[in-house]
Amino acid sequence: MDHYIFINGEIVPSTEAKIHVSDIGLLRGYGLFDFFRAVDGKPIFLEDYLDRFERSMKGLQLSVPYTRDYLRNKIYELVSLHPQYDLLGIKMVCTGGYSPDGYAPTDTNFFMLAAPFKFHPYEKGLKLMTVPFQRELFQIKSINYLTPISLLPKMRAIQADDVLYHFNGLVSESSRSNIFIIKDGIMSTPSDGILEGITRKRILAFAEKILPVQVRNISLEEVLDADEVFLTASTKRISPVTAIDDTRFVSGPFTKVLYDRLLEEEKMD
Repeated sequence: MDHYIFINGEIVPSTEAKIHVSDIGLLRGYGLFDFFRAVDGKPIFLEDYLDRFERSMKGLQLSVPYTRDYLRNKIYELVSLHPQYDLLGIKMVCTGGYSPDGYAPTDTNFFMLAAPFKFHPYEKGLKLMTVPFQRELFQIKSINYLTPISLLPKMRAIQADDVLYHFNGLVSESSRSNIFIIKDGIMSTPSDGILEGITRKRILAFAEKILPVQVRNISLEEVLDADEVFLTASTKRISPVTAIDDTRFVSGPFTKVLYDRLLEEEKMD
């Protein structure tokens, strides 16, 4: 069955959606995106994602010729065109547009893709590979994933699920997730050099009712010495980290309590 895509003001079957090769999203990697879920036809935390998408556009000095109300309506329309899926992923993408000189942005191209997806199983956990790296323009959800994608062969060789970035001794984030640690009953998450995730935001809003919370710089040594480590993202909610390089962790009780509470937050949204 065909999927539908919103592209530059129209919703069309995915086979009919086209963008010219002169788009500088393709030529220069100049563009941004965001991703959120729709569960049983309902977009989860939608306003938070629209807020972040607008911040990313402002950061790259891009804009789209649509009001927020218009985009929201088109999102619901796109979701309604895929009733066969209980769990749907929506990706919004904005590029610098067709550029005559192949460098300078022009009028943007904007599209939204809808496709089914599955959560990473909570019980499986995640293994991370440490990488010394600081993402450029980290506060923007850019389409540039050159570093982690180039590392896929190395990750596969050691059966790692993702990378963990650290720079000058401090941990920032994974390629697609925020990181949290729990030590002696205190939860901490990095404050600097990160894309502020929507799942991270939602967890920080309720976590203090469960345990003390710190948002601060965290060293790699602290992470490796933690009692519990977990990642958060739209595609995984909360996933316990079972290993970082050769250091192993257990899936502890606080992580599961936070996961269950996040499920409640989604239902109340």
